[in-house]
Amino acid sequence: MAKKDDLERKYFALKRKIDKLGFICTGSVMQVFKRCGNPGCRCSKDKLGHGPYNIWTRKVNSKTITRTLTSEQAKLAQNCINNMRKMEAILQQMKDLSVQYIESYQKDLSVDKNREKV
Repeated sequence: MAKKDDLERKYFALKRKIDKLGFICTGSVMQVFKRCGNPGCRCSKDKLGHGPYNIWTRKVNSKTITRTLTSEQAKLAQNCINNMRKMEAILQQMKDLSVQYIESYQKDLSVDKNREKV
């Protein structure tokens, strides 16, 4: 029984971690430099080009959506993406604990059946 209690304690501790996370979203944020195509512009000679521009890319209904963000929006989006990754890692741990919890019941049942035969 101690193992079940330990699994429950770990599970609910992970659940509390999820409660503490802020907003979540998927995607990636990156900075890009772009060239305008004007042959007289400095970006045609300069390797960097214009920018940096903060780009947020994500999938919506199997389509890639790209948005240009301000620096503040990029920080917020990156924080939300980081929270999503943390949540996914926590959920995986919760799934693993759930499997162990279910399997611990199976072991208890087999032990109980053996006791009845004696």
